[in-house]
Amino acid sequence: MTSLHRAFARTAARRRHLDQPNLLRSLTLVIKGVPGGINLGQGVCDLDSPRPLVDGAVASIAGGDRQLYTPYTGLPELREAVAAKLRRDNGLDYQKENVAITTGSSGAFFAAGMTLFEPGDEVVLFEPFYSYHWTTVPLFSAVPRAVPLTPRTLEFDPDALKRVLGPKTRAVVVNTPGNPCGKVWTKDELAALGRLLDGTDVIVLTDEVYEYMCFDGRRHVSPASVPELAGRTLTMNSFSKTFSVTGWRIGFLAGPVEIVEKCGVVFDQMEVCAARPMQRGVQRALEQLPPAFYTDLRDEYQQKRDLFCAALQDAGFGFEVPQGAYYVLADYRRVFGDVAPYDAVMKMIERVGVNAVPGDLFFADPSGVRCMRFQFAVERAVLADAGERLRSLAR
Repeated sequence: MTSLHRAFARTAARRRHLDQPNLLRSLTLVIKGVPGGINLGQGVCDLDSPRPLVDGAVASIAGGDRQLYTPYTGLPELREAVAAKLRRDNGLDYQKENVAITTGSSGAFFAAGMTLFEPGDEVVLFEPFYSYHWTTVPLFSAVPRAVPLTPRTLEFDPDALKRVLGPKTRAVVVNTPGNPCGKVWTKDELAALGRLLDGTDVIVLTDEVYEYMCFDGRRHVSPASVPELAGRTLTMNSFSKTFSVTGWRIGFLAGPVEIVEKCGVVFDQMEVCAARPMQRGVQRALEQLPPAFYTDLRDEYQQKRDLFCAALQDAGFGFEVPQGAYYVLADYRRVFGDVAPYDAVMKMIERVGVNAVPGDLFFADPSGVRCMRFQFAVERAVLADAGERLRSLAR
């Protein structure tokens, strides 16, 4: 292999933090190399996708749809289907003009950040945070700031946010239900956030990918539906987890028409458009799937959560039962001792062939973090196998 030309020796400072290994992906490769290994790390959602979704994409590819670029804000029919879903399920009085289709929620986040952030702007994330939010913010030449949720209860602490808010604060990111800890924000918490931001020009960006996975009677509340936040919120979402199509990369952003259009113009420069066949598949799913699909999805994941949490408890892990999403953030010290998260995950792979994500990826200060994140979006038989392997750690 030839050495890198000196012309490429200098890269942009805003991306140099990405030179650190991506443990989420590298551990997926490790577990794939283990015979019979079970991947409970990266949230790939290894489940069947609904038939209308697949049929819609296949019909497009097979010739029912000309293989052309779509408008940069997405197919009008899909935008209308998303707007109808937002009116029905999220209490948002949006029309298709309020919606732009993107390559997953990550594409929505990137388009929004490139549209709204200036170099040096500060973006607040609630900790534990989704690690890709944290690592994406510097790519905008902005600065991520962490605000911890209350330990154990995971409640929003307005005083903790007050200590971080300042003249450079440009945005607050709300992830509900949350990855990695399953936190579901309540309407009261969101209203308190709105009151705290009153009088500022701070934007609220939301990530609501797991909206249909709220457990124990909880309901998802879209921040944009709360009066105290309505005027300052840009909603981001994806169909990856709802329809089990993490590789399709179809999502959206929604909000005031003017800012959605500006984000759409930026997305045009990034991607031109999201893939037409995938858009058609999601459109058909939104139009044809009955309400029972979403309630069955919720119930199935709650049952999986309960089965998996029982196995974690038997194995000796410490955790708070997740309120939503399909992750558990678990303290492993009683199982593997006071070792670094990566070392604990490697021990687990070596002993029982199950992996997870090192928990320090979800904290601004990784020192002293002693937890790992599991995902339970796998078939029941696989989950049961993983549970028995984990239980064996206590024997």
